[in-house]
Amino acid sequence: MRYGTTLATLITVLAIAFLVKLGFWQLDRASEKQALFDDFNNAQSQVDQSAFQPLPEDPAASSRYTPVTATGAFSDNYLLLDNKIFNGKVGYQVIGLLKVSDRQALIPVNMGWVPVGQDRRQLPNLPLPDGQVQVNGWLYPANADAFTFAEQIVEPSSKAPWRVQQLDFNAISEALELPLANYVVLLSEQSNFGWPRQWSPQVMTPAKHQAYAMQWFSLAIACLIVFFFARRSIIRTKKECE
Repeated sequence: MRYGTTLATLITVLAIAFLVKLGFWQLDRASEKQALFDDFNNAQSQVDQSAFQPLPEDPAASSRYTPVTATGAFSDNYLLLDNKIFNGKVGYQVIGLLKVSDRQALIPVNMGWVPVGQDRRQLPNLPLPDGQVQVNGWLYPANADAFTFAEQIVEPSSKAPWRVQQLDFNAISEALELPLANYVVLLSEQSNFGWPRQWSPQVMTPAKHQAYAMQWFSLAIACLIVFFFARRSIIRTKKECE
């Protein structure tokens, strides 16, 4: 009897600790998402042309959604980021590769969304801007924990455009033998070229994460209450039997 009580106590403590940990994890996620939305809203408040500053020397170290500008020419080749939803339809985001005179690496520019078409085996043939163009947009450094290159779809010897599942620029550079920068520029919605685009964060809101946290904390409290009354009942029964 005593062994069973000890085991039940241990299981309850572990369960409560696990539920509390899940609650704090959701609160951490809420803080991360709030920072993402704050960065985006701050950037969107600077939409006038004077807000776009020349691309910094180390863009990967810059803050998310930093407004930047760069002048160069687009390569004829481009990437198609797969499984992107726009207005309820599935398609690709077009990642143009910008050649800038003072940069060794090609700068990936997310130029917006195009539909997947009737046949996924047929990739869209898209006209990119000719000659020198000025690109205004929002700098977004790549995060290592968010991207994986789909080698089973993109072969180093395959013809452009190249379809990718996620933007791991280091892996893409190695597989395609292209010098790619490790960040992307989200083309401004006000630019007169590109395709439909809307850069508001498409992630779970901080409020939802906070609601999930409250659910986990509530379950932890419920477990504690149930254990308390069950323990008291066992002690009372034991005393009556003595």
